[in-house]
Amino acid sequence: MKNLCLSLLAAALLVTAGTANADPVKPWQGARVVVRSKHLVPAMKSSGDYWDKYTFNADLPNGKFYVSLAVGDALSDDKKLESKGHFVSADTDFSWKNDFKEGQWSFTSGEPMNITAGKATMEGTPQAVTFKNETDGGAYELTFTPIANAWRPKAGQVQYGVDNHPYDVTLFPLMKVSGKYKRPGGEWQNVEGRGYGSHVWGDLAPYSMNRWTLEFRGISGDYSIYMRELGTTDTYGQTRIPFLLITKGSQILVESYDYSFTPTDVFTDEKHENKYKVPKSFTLAGNDAENPNIQFRASIKEKKLNKRKDYLADLGAVKAAVAGRFAKPVLYDYDTDFTFEVKTASGVETIKVAPGGDNGRLEINWLNQ
Repeated sequence: MKNLCLSLLAAALLVTAGTANADPVKPWQGARVVVRSKHLVPAMKSSGDYWDKYTFNADLPNGKFYVSLAVGDALSDDKKLESKGHFVSADTDFSWKNDFKEGQWSFTSGEPMNITAGKATMEGTPQAVTFKNETDGGAYELTFTPIANAWRPKAGQVQYGVDNHPYDVTLFPLMKVSGKYKRPGGEWQNVEGRGYGSHVWGDLAPYSMNRWTLEFRGISGDYSIYMRELGTTDTYGQTRIPFLLITKGSQILVESYDYSFTPTDVFTDEKHENKYKVPKSFTLAGNDAENPNIQFRASIKEKKLNKRKDYLADLGAVKAAVAGRFAKPVLYDYDTDFTFEVKTASGVETIKVAPGGDNGRLEINWLNQ
């Protein structure tokens, strides 16, 4: 009975529903393209619903680095930029969060592209992206260079509706990180590590595009795994749009846009009025998009909930009331165990959490029921 219920839930959550009279949605059209600097430049579309986000993370010796640059305001037509991040090591820990109104930040295209917001900058090409900032006496200068090349799912866009509104994705699956930092009052120190990143933008509000999104990332040795699923709104047929990338060094092992997803443990959020269903453990099975003889299967199991974030709870009462008319977003962030098996002509490659290595990271965003 439990397996039957979970299978039915999988169908309800994550399988194309085919709503009658829905607007068209076109997932991941065309052949794979080479990532260029233009894919890193803010799109700056005229739509008031336009949004743009850069997120890069690094694991450092005895520390971590995170930076986010987000353009757009869901409650207005402003193209403000929010710059935030966190740098932590054995001897320093500082974070920042700054908002810059349109006109207070700038960008350039070309080779290299550049975004400047106060003392924070992002500059580079797909072959090297450098972040710099100074805050509260601390500073860093870190450069990300690819181990696995920057990648876009096919031509890089899902297109929504007859006007082809884009959801545009550029990924940096696995990167070497090198540079320097200093704590307040200290001297510059060199540092090296590994990281990853993404640039995603759209010109429809996220809640207009999708009811939910799911993202999984795992790194083990020189393997990286990235999985993303979109569940479109009723307007676009409640369509499930998946993609999966597995790399080994600079090699792509698997690229898939059509695989089975079977929940094995589902959490019901009784605290929320929408009682969101969250598949926190699941299995996958499928084939490579270009070579169906390459097969994969996987098991992802929740280890712990890192956070449950109700975004409306962080807004003031007036803003929450306005935003709640359009979306009621909640983030569920989990640490996971994972095991992937990839079967090729030369045998089976197994990818799992290494002893002492990082857990997989699963993030599920419910935007609306």
